[in-house]
Amino acid sequence: MGKFKQVFNWLEYVFLMGSKFGLFAMMLLVSGDAIGRYFFGKPIVGTYEIVEMYLMVVTIFLSMSYVMKIGGHIRLDVVFDKLPKTLQKRLNFFYYFLTAIWMSFIGYYGFQTTHEAWVENLTESGVVSFPMWLSYIWVPIGAFLLCIRLLIMCVNTLGPKSELKGE
Repeated sequence: MGKFKQVFNWLEYVFLMGSKFGLFAMMLLVSGDAIGRYFFGKPIVGTYEIVEMYLMVVTIFLSMSYVMKIGGHIRLDVVFDKLPKTLQKRLNFFYYFLTAIWMSFIGYYGFQTTHEAWVENLTESGVVSFPMWLSYIWVPIGAFLLCIRLLIMCVNTLGPKSELKGE
């Protein structure tokens, strides 16, 4: 399992860098669009579509697994922390496993949607026509990454030194 986790951590990091690139590109596009619109009267054509349909999806879905790994998602620990440690471990296992199943469904249906958009050559009908599969592909990638991270966390909760984070 050690080599698998090492490879997965590297893959997760690569996709996190993709998420950061998407956020940086979003910042450049929106800033450039605002500068072009207000100072030169010429906005960047298609900025809204690129940001909304592509870069936001990339930024959110490619970072979900890493955020789970570092324990960055919102948790409500008011009651949970008062429970016995063994019950906490069991509940974490149960929640991680159910969430992994849920994310596998999202990934599966996201993959089907992506494949359908690819085969049918669906495009965004806006100012500029963009292929829709490039927007959809990030959903199954992010969902499957999170699913694997959650399964790793399930295994970690069974160990003697279990923690809430993904390592």
